[in-house]
Amino acid sequence: MKWTQVSIEEAEQMLENHDVLLLDMRDHLSYLAGHHRRAIHLNDMNLKALLKHTARSVPVLIYCYHGHRSQDMAQLFSDFGFTSCYSLKGGYEAWYPEFCMAERELSDELIEWQLWNHFDPENLDHRADNNETALMRLCREGNADLALELVEAGATLQLINEDGNNALWMAVQSGNELLVEALLRAGTPIDQQNDNGATVLMLAMTMDMPVMVRLLLASGANTELTTVDGFRAEDAAVSKRVLNQLKGWNSYQPQQSRAA
Repeated sequence: MKWTQVSIEEAEQMLENHDVLLLDMRDHLSYLAGHHRRAIHLNDMNLKALLKHTARSVPVLIYCYHGHRSQDMAQLFSDFGFTSCYSLKGGYEAWYPEFCMAERELSDELIEWQLWNHFDPENLDHRADNNETALMRLCREGNADLALELVEAGATLQLINEDGNNALWMAVQSGNELLVEALLRAGTPIDQQNDNGATVLMLAMTMDMPVMVRLLLASGANTELTTVDGFRAEDAAVSKRVLNQLKGWNSYQPQQSRAA
């Protein structure tokens, strides 16, 4: 696999896609003095975790001081199986004068929540315990308003925690169907499999949530994925009502296809 060098203009176009993981590999003091608001500070402490717990399909854009060391880091991510790796030409020094990303200002309520919960308001993808981001925490709490404000501001949707779960997993856990719908519309991966191979559909089956199961099926959830132990979504059903949702959907799909 090969990394790609991109210009400032190309980088800004890439960042219109909320899924891009932006990494700043300068020293800590330089990062604190100024950085792109979506950038995660890449260092020896979190490099291993990022390589292990970030989905390989997530595009990774890296910048350093002048655009040299970031090339080696982009190659490293590529060697670890990441399919889209980019190094910023000219680095932060070339980009800084044009740092006028038209991103939405965060509300006082969201900033207060971030500070209270020890998240950095200037880093939308800042990690806390268990590699959890602010978006994951808000989804776990079922706080749709602040979670979706973070999504609109540019929080990365494809990040996962130490267990391999993304924000959608937490939203399903909360039982907030409107939040789940909004995350799916925004492009959050529906078939992300965690370290055990479980998906959000399996989670909803386990939690006995027939409405959520129907929502996930209608949104394209894959019913054939298996856990590391070989279990599928139907094996996770804890009641007939969720199992009937799944079986009813599966039996309807072929008829729908023949009708088409």
